Amino acid sequence: MTKKETLLHLSGLIKERRNEVTEDMARGGADLSGYQHACGQVRGFDSVQMMISDMLIVHKKEEEDFESSPTDTVISINKKGDK
Repeated sequence: MTKKETLLHLSGLIKERRNEVTEDMARGGADLSGYQHACGQVRGFDSVQMMISDMLIVHKKEEEDFESSPTDTVISINKKGDK
């Protein structure tokens, strides 16, 4: 699995778990401490999702930088000048 695929897979698992926790909260079966714990979990899931999103943005930027770098133009200019 590539880094991007791994991040997307983790994001999907977190989304599923977050949905399970929020559905349990909606049923209202927990006492106050259970509700507070669930809120903490949801907040943690949201924080991790933001981190994964940031990593995916960085990964996309790295791919774009890898596809074309400043040295590519230098090499192409040198090749034109050699001919």
